[in-house]
Amino acid sequence: MRWQTFRLISIYAALSAITNFPSGFTNSSVNTAVEKLHKFIATSLSQDGQPVDENTIALFQSATLNCWFVAQIFGSIMTPMISDRFGRKVGYIVCVLTTILATLVQYFSMCFYMPWGLIFGRSLTALVSPLGDACLLLYVQETSPLEIRGMSSFLCEIGYGTMCVLGMVLGMKSVLGESLSRLLLLSLIPLVFSFFFVARIPETPKFLMIMRGNREKAMQSLEYFQGVSSDNYHILNEYQAERMTENSCKDSTFLELLSKWHLRQAMRLALATLSLTLSFYPILQSSTYFLLESGVSVTVAQWCSTLAQVVLTLSSIFGASIIDRYSRRKLLIGFGIASNILLVSFAFFSHLSATVVYRNSWPMFACLASLLTYCVSFGMVLGPLSWFVAPELVSQRHRCTIFSACFAIHNLLIALTDFATIPLFRFYFVEVSYRIILKPSTPKN
Repeated sequence: MRWQTFRLISIYAALSAITNFPSGFTNSSVNTAVEKLHKFIATSLSQDGQPVDENTIALFQSATLNCWFVAQIFGSIMTPMISDRFGRKVGYIVCVLTTILATLVQYFSMCFYMPWGLIFGRSLTALVSPLGDACLLLYVQETSPLEIRGMSSFLCEIGYGTMCVLGMVLGMKSVLGESLSRLLLLSLIPLVFSFFFVARIPETPKFLMIMRGNREKAMQSLEYFQGVSSDNYHILNEYQAERMTENSCKDSTFLELLSKWHLRQAMRLALATLSLTLSFYPILQSSTYFLLESGVSVTVAQWCSTLAQVVLTLSSIFGASIIDRYSRRKLLIGFGIASNILLVSFAFFSHLSATVVYRNSWPMFACLASLLTYCVSFGMVLGPLSWFVAPELVSQRHRCTIFSACFAIHNLLIALTDFATIPLFRFYFVEVSYRIILKPSTPKN
């Protein structure tokens, strides 16, 4: 690997960490620190004089976790307005500055026991999260050479998995999980460094050439990302030809995505792919809770949740080496089927582990193995591949719009399914246990 390629991948890795730190760290740290979050909600409700019971706490906990996905829906709608009008770099700067403000809001909400403030701070971070995700994907798509584009796109998921691991490790009871306020305040340090890094890199050459018509700055940006080469003039000429085509068309709109057949097909394929990832988000935020309910000890549950994210990250790294070798259609179908089988296995063995006593507790180990293997299937193919399906199927003019539309619909589905996960898990876990275990053993009169 030549030096310029290594340098470019290093830039993508840094951008991936900057983009995924707020979402990965924020959502995963409350997973391993689930007991402290539970205690914070209970204490806040009692201080406000509200009734404190497990159902009320479960609803507040679900609202705290899933406000993220609701806010991302609105963030997805405003993303094209910023990234297409002002540029990818400006979008990144807005994202980082807003996240710094939201982190301070969350910190003071924890200090003064204000659960609604915590929800507002998380929602504010989530509002600009789609903007950061779109800018990251567009930076990779618009600055990478064709031969490493697929591998570079996987850095989005690798960065997400890495930030999730960081959040889970710091959220453990033995690290910073005893203090959610310190856990949140710590995230300010990398956010400040992120701002200075983003402010230093140039705008993408494709945006500068096609949207701004600035050939000189586009050449400087291209040389920054890909180095000085005689091919750069040919690349800019291709951008110029694409600009002439784009200028003859109106700006991309959400309505256009629905009115044109080829754009509708691209959205259908992208959403079908994204639907395979819905089951991951309850696991990301609540795997420790699920394992605790399955009869696993607190320490084992926290370590297993952290290990699951480590496995996911390593799987993403391995997946980057195979993505350009095999058909993406075959990979999606094969790993999609495998992930659903593993989820059914996790649910089945989780129930057995909590309700039936077996020698050597083999259902518990089967439950943990199913969870870890699911993370392999998700990290290797489903997670990374799902995000760059849509932008690869459309032209430059529609890339940000179709990404934002798919992101909004996907987050709506996440919000609906993830919000109901913990309450339904509590209800059906008890109901099924009663019907299968307790009711048959109850003596009849």
